[in-house]
Amino acid sequence: MDEFAPKLKAKVLLVEDNETYRKVVKNAMQLEGLDYFEAENGQKALEKVKLNRPDLILCDISMPVMDGMTFLSEMKKDPQLSTIPIIMLTNYQEELENSVKNGAEEALLKSSLTPHQLIEVCRKYVFPETPNPTP
Repeated sequence: MDEFAPKLKAKVLLVEDNETYRKVVKNAMQLEGLDYFEAENGQKALEKVKLNRPDLILCDISMPVMDGMTFLSEMKKDPQLSTIPIIMLTNYQEELENSVKNGAEEALLKSSLTPHQLIEVCRKYVFPETPNPTP
């Protein structure tokens, strides 16, 4: 057995309205062996989180129906869900600091983020004790 292999599959929820971006992230997650599921807005994400608690949430900020900041606020209000780490994703530099101030663990600029970098961020939260196998 590989000493770096995770003991259990981690569940990651991507909340993103852009279908193309969801497909790119899904492919990266599957290659990494992460259990991945998605929602296209914050409202659907809240429903899914209550049925299938993820280990980590990646959430876009600008979405229809319920945006990412409202979703973050709703998650942080619920004692059962507030401990799930949430990483906010945005294309706007000015939204980064506000996301962290409102309770996100991190906020990342999507336009400068490769799928590999996103996976590395995920690993940091879902397998914090696992060394990075790539040099």
